[in-house]
Amino acid sequence: MEIPNHNSDMVFDEDLYTIDWSDIENTEADYEHYINDIETFFRQDIENEAFEEDLY
Repeated sequence: MEIPNHNSDMVFDEDLYTIDWSDIENTEADYEHYINDIETFFRQDIENEAFEEDLY
């Protein structure tokens, strides 16, 4: 039988890891923010790629 490799005396605070359904259900997605993040990612990627080509 294996011996657990953890401290069984440690208290698990379930409240720290609990999400209420209402927190998820009432959340509105910020699609404009997501689009801006994606555009920024690709813009930076293209700029970095152009810079890398200049190195060679």
